[in-house]
Amino acid sequence: MDANKQRFWMLAERARFSPATQQDEHRIRFEDERRALRLQSVLADPPWRDANQIVAPGIILPYLTNVPASIDRFGTWAYFDGVNVVAAGAGPEPHVILDSAALLPYGNVTDVAIGYDDILYVAAGGNVVLLDLRRRFAPVQLSTPGFSAWRLAAHPAGGCVALSGPIAPGQLQPTPIPSSMSARFARVVGRPLPFVPPEAPPGVFEPSERNPNPPEISMQSLGLFQGIHPAAVAVSPGGRVAVVCWRQPAQDGTIAPAELRFVGENGLGDAIPLQGLSRPTSFTWLAEGTIAVIFRVSEGTMLGGKAVALAYSIGKDGEPAVPLGDYYPLPPKTAHFLHSVSSPPHYDPGAGEPPAPFHQVSFPSYATSGEMENAMGDGVPPIDAGEPGATWHRIYLEACLPVRTGVRVFLAATNTLERPSREDAGAWYEHLFGDVEPRSNAPDVPRGAWVPAASELPFHEGLLSGDIEPERRGLFTALVQRSNRRVRSLRGRYLWVRIELVGDGRATPEVAALRMYGPRFSYLNQYLPELYREEIFGEEADASLARATPADFLERFLGIVEGVLTPIEDRVASAFMLTDPRKAPGESLEWLASFIGLSFDPLVPEARRRRLLTAAPRIRPWRGTLRGLSLALDAVTDGAVARGALVIVEDFRLRRTFSTILGANLDTEDDPLLPGLVESGNSYVGDTLFLGAEGQKEFLALFGEGIERTAAEHEAVEAFFERLAHRVTILVHEALPPADIALVRRLAELEAPAHVRVSVARASHPFMVGIASLVGVDSFLGAPVLPGSVRVGRSALGVRDVLARLPSLDPRLEGGDSQ
Repeated sequence: MDANKQRFWMLAERARFSPATQQDEHRIRFEDERRALRLQSVLADPPWRDANQIVAPGIILPYLTNVPASIDRFGTWAYFDGVNVVAAGAGPEPHVILDSAALLPYGNVTDVAIGYDDILYVAAGGNVVLLDLRRRFAPVQLSTPGFSAWRLAAHPAGGCVALSGPIAPGQLQPTPIPSSMSARFARVVGRPLPFVPPEAPPGVFEPSERNPNPPEISMQSLGLFQGIHPAAVAVSPGGRVAVVCWRQPAQDGTIAPAELRFVGENGLGDAIPLQGLSRPTSFTWLAEGTIAVIFRVSEGTMLGGKAVALAYSIGKDGEPAVPLGDYYPLPPKTAHFLHSVSSPPHYDPGAGEPPAPFHQVSFPSYATSGEMENAMGDGVPPIDAGEPGATWHRIYLEACLPVRTGVRVFLAATNTLERPSREDAGAWYEHLFGDVEPRSNAPDVPRGAWVPAASELPFHEGLLSGDIEPERRGLFTALVQRSNRRVRSLRGRYLWVRIELVGDGRATPEVAALRMYGPRFSYLNQYLPELYREEIFGEEADASLARATPADFLERFLGIVEGVLTPIEDRVASAFMLTDPRKAPGESLEWLASFIGLSFDPLVPEARRRRLLTAAPRIRPWRGTLRGLSLALDAVTDGAVARGALVIVEDFRLRRTFSTILGANLDTEDDPLLPGLVESGNSYVGDTLFLGAEGQKEFLALFGEGIERTAAEHEAVEAFFERLAHRVTILVHEALPPADIALVRRLAELEAPAHVRVSVARASHPFMVGIASLVGVDSFLGAPVLPGSVRVGRSALGVRDVLARLPSLDPRLEGGDSQ
């Protein structure tokens, strides 16, 4: 609500928009990543007219029988040359990593895929062979009855997925799947132990399962029916498994489009038709909701039998996928994308050439227009002024309007909950923004003006990302008007909105928010004598092809002044927001902090200053205490104290003794978790070991109260207590950047009392099992840390980092060979 008590309604979320027509579903969409309405990227006039110009099954067969290759994150690749599995990229000649003798027990190779777990998976003779690139275990063969692995794909959670196909190992013809059979899908998980430990003697403790994650393969029926052939399988970055299939021609010769189906617990999901192609040979994921598919076109087209790749946006099951942007011509011999665990995807050019990266074309191709309307129902309320005959006032549009693009906003108002028909041109009134012309021939169509502000809302940074740009990016406004009417005011309880985005095919407008204000606060009716007010109503006011009445012209003229004054009045009325740390300008934060005697360290960035200033009323009453220090550190470290990454512990809580632990090196003078403790002592329940409440976690006394103590013993106890008194340790359990560590130290000095010594130390271990750990104090349950490469002077061999080979497909990359 503004200073004139005018309310506003905003369209700025996916749920508030719905496509105006079925065709618009593929032309315009609300992008959640950008939080904006944009035209969709679409295929622009492909050289083939329809799916019937795709090549015949007999021509596509050699490309389906080709064995896909694999590329690692180091740029080396592996492929099957017809005899051996070889690697390349680290030397002038290919290097054999699995020769024909090693492959002989398995059978003919049909796929080679690198995994996220540094294992090369090979489909050979219907089996899946695991080859560890780090050489931690010997090759392992997996198989299951009734399943013949044909295509593979790495799974982000580890292992791989396998798909049976129309071409069995050693087979030269694709076989339609009978109605009594189905394609099959398998999941491969686990890996062997690096070595097999010998059997333990009787009575010696050992795990119930030596390998809790053994390699195994589990099969699932996909239920494909007759006439459908699976062509490829791939797993999205989020772990969604999908299969691309193609159909046999119908009896009348019609060729159906290819299909993408997701694999779930109950088999395949509903078919997602891939418009524009029928017989794919490979596909890959470009992002979580986008795929690229390789197929071939016939010799009779402009591309002359070349391979083509199309990008698709994948929606819900059953909804057709529409090609995004232009097609991507590929070399004639290209059949597959390479299996990869990194981006960008690569494709195989063929003819012995190295893999090439798959990049988007330079010029995007967008739909030239698309239309949305305000949604209603399913929990989305209508735009309701609350009173019949309300006069709608003004539009504000947060948008980016590149050159040769624009937005048309059509408004209609009614007193009933019935949307006017799109064909009823007399009910809708056009408002223009950007480089766009009116759709009708009506004169005086209102055109929006650019406003030099991010938002008309006081002190709001706006919903549109990026900096404002005059006449092109930022805030636009227009007075709601009915062009070509004697009285231009738009009246009605309910407002209906249609928004059309118009582009030139190479750029798209972007709308982040559309706000409508009403009912109108009329300067004419509020501030001028009655003789200036409108006197024409009803059918006479709705007359078209006529000039506006003088009263109507005056009201719209005063709207120019109102459009400038109201935002100023809003800022004055909302000046109290300048004392809100979340809204105050960055340059005012120091001034605002001075109100409560708070000063900022130069190391503290603006976002954290705002959080610290917001938390100041809670921190001040507790300043100088452990709680005050916790609140201050939590505010400046994005909640590190709350999530346990920073633990503030008074050192007297660390004075405790330990049970005798065989084989444990307790000589840890430098470990912050064990300050000053060099030798361990035995603990006795009830004397030096307490099991119970929170306050009994620490060792409270060296001797029981009933034991007589000499003066020397009393002094020793007091010295022991004094050595750990008035000291606080801040344990850092996460890998915070050095700047944040310095910030924690500086803030601790400012917030702690003068007689308390505060130290900041990194915890050497997240959790210390068997060494009297206090969960939540000196032990932190965090995400597991994967082994990394050994770093001289920083790593502890066998503790976290290990010496291992690079997970490179070509072993020559690190100067060694396959041995």
